[in-house]
Amino acid sequence: MKSRLLTAIALLSLASLPNCMRVTDGIEVDVAYQPEATPAQIRTDMGYRVALDRALIVVGKVELIRCDSFVMDLRQLFAPARARAHVLDTPTSLGVPLIIDLMESAGTPQFAGTMKPPPGDYCGIRVLGMPADEDAAGLTDENLDMMQHSVLVTGLVEDESTGDETPLLARIWEVLEYEMLFEQPLVFESPVLESVSIQIDHTKWFDGIDFASQSPDAVQGQITENVRSSLQAALPSMEAGL
Repeated sequence: MKSRLLTAIALLSLASLPNCMRVTDGIEVDVAYQPEATPAQIRTDMGYRVALDRALIVVGKVELIRCDSFVMDLRQLFAPARARAHVLDTPTSLGVPLIIDLMESAGTPQFAGTMKPPPGDYCGIRVLGMPADEDAAGLTDENLDMMQHSVLVTGLVEDESTGDETPLLARIWEVLEYEMLFEQPLVFESPVLESVSIQIDHTKWFDGIDFASQSPDAVQGQITENVRSSLQAALPSMEAGL
């Protein structure tokens, strides 16, 4: 009797396995980065104009976060993070770094890849900015220095009130980690194709900075925080309402 019961349970498990596999295989999430178009000059909220010569960011691992493990802890969120530049893809993450040249940005999305997560509820996404490695997408002879930087910005800052001009140089070496909540959870119960857009608004990177009075270290520190806050995750339904 016991052996017949175990056999029946095993047969039921085998019968349900293909359905689970079909559900998992049928769930796909396309991920793209969408930087703002780069203007000739960026006007800041403190009366400066920034003309960029170079503006690059390396976006590394991007990962869907299940609702039951999503923790928005500010101490962890802004603590120094450690990560390798190149990590393997998983069903819920993409691991190949991508160098985005914001000077070439016309506001068009750059496809990063497709995840195939298992069924479940996903409340947000985690993005890491980190120095590139030799396998990074978009690495060229002209941007090899991005193997030492997460973000690199050069340009010229003009004070609109005085006309004074000062050179701008910001190099960010550390790993930048940012976790973003979706406006509503992604609930995957059946085969579906979903899209997630990681928006990068680099036109806000220079807000809150008084270039005339702040030290270079303070300027770079504020740019670092502005880079983090410039990342926003959006689903198609959210983008339609923007």
